[in-house]
Amino acid sequence: MKRFLFGMLLAAAGLGFSLFSFADAVWHPGTFNGIDGLLGSLLYRDTLMPFALASGVALLGMVLCGLEAYRRK
Repeated sequence: MKRFLFGMLLAAAGLGFSLFSFADAVWHPGTFNGIDGLLGSLLYRDTLMPFALASGVALLGMVLCGLEAYRRK
């Protein structure tokens, strides 16, 4: 149960920060060396690496929750 809660906290924190980075890129569009769209906005605002890390943390938390939810005892 403790690992499940830890996974939920990881997933929530990762999703929250990745949604913040995504919203920041959408609300402040930009072009980075001719790259448009979401990727260009993430590069222009210099939030691509934090977005990727937060998405990875969210994915890790979801995997941990899934493993704990369907673990055989």
